[in-house]
Amino acid sequence: MRRGALALFLGLAACAPQPLAQPPSQPLLIEGGVVEGRIVRAAGLELALPAPPLAVARSGETLLAAYPFQLLIYQGGFIRENLPLPGVPTFVRAKPNPLVGLEDRLFAPGLGTLPYRAKDALRTPEGVYWLDEEGVYLERRQLYQGRYTFLSASERYAFAFGQEALRLPDGLRIPLPARVKAAVVLDELYVLNPEGLYRLSLEGLRLGFLPGDFEGLESDGGFLYTLQAGRLIILQRNLEQALHSQRALGRAP
Repeated sequence: MRRGALALFLGLAACAPQPLAQPPSQPLLIEGGVVEGRIVRAAGLELALPAPPLAVARSGETLLAAYPFQLLIYQGGFIRENLPLPGVPTFVRAKPNPLVGLEDRLFAPGLGTLPYRAKDALRTPEGVYWLDEEGVYLERRQLYQGRYTFLSASERYAFAFGQEALRLPDGLRIPLPARVKAAVVLDELYVLNPEGLYRLSLEGLRLGFLPGDFEGLESDGGFLYTLQAGRLIILQRNLEQALHSQRALGRAP
């Protein structure tokens, strides 16, 4: 009996995500809130993950928590899938469709691995857009040359961001404030740089600006979410602060 119980325990332990050597010390921003350690707290969602994730992303009811060699997919706060990953995740995307970046390939739930060595990627209805040091690609085809650092998308457009924004699929180039480090695409464009948060039209016309030292940018379509000195800031789309801003987990008032 003791041997059987020990074997069962070891089997369950092998399925659990292994803790990171150095878990993230800062809250991880997701759509609607934050993940701090293994605790997820966001609009309409509160749960405890089995271990601090290496990368995490949320889209509506779906939450993806990525660990070395393992991806957990939650739906409505309950685990739906536990999938093996062929490597250690470098990034994870929940929207438009789930996608995980690995060191030398991509992993798409339901599709398997894709042979693209990408520094960022998006899985859209048109296919997988991805970036390397040479340019922007759709699947195996290079669309544009240039140095771009990250991607963001709405239901209508995807954008590649570098010194300028490249709108896909039509190729419109939009000038940007210097050193953009995060962006959200809705029916307008929101870009974050060290000076603050800019609201732009999809053609690049400046519509508003909120100064501040913010970190990260996410949206659920209704509100914008960012961090400032560890505090979760919730903004309306006109960049006015919403009444229900709250502090990130574990931060003193």
